[in-house]
Amino acid sequence: MTDDLTLEEALEDLVSAEDFLNYFGIAFDPAVVHVNRLHILQRYHNYLSKEALPKDEAAQREVYTRLLTKA
Repeated sequence: MTDDLTLEEALEDLVSAEDFLNYFGIAFDPAVVHVNRLHILQRYHNYLSKEALPKDEAAQREVYTRLLTKA
């Protein structure tokens, strides 16, 4: 279960766009995500590559959530 893992460990277990959205507690329309999942993950990856992540795990979680919501 991802609740007992560090953020880094949990991220390693996430595979699909739905996994990421559920983990970060982001509401989504399953039909829209199903059609656009690859685009969402690609944008998310692109946004992350341009972002300097803070060292604090809670702050990192906020950045990940913000960028995933944007994607």
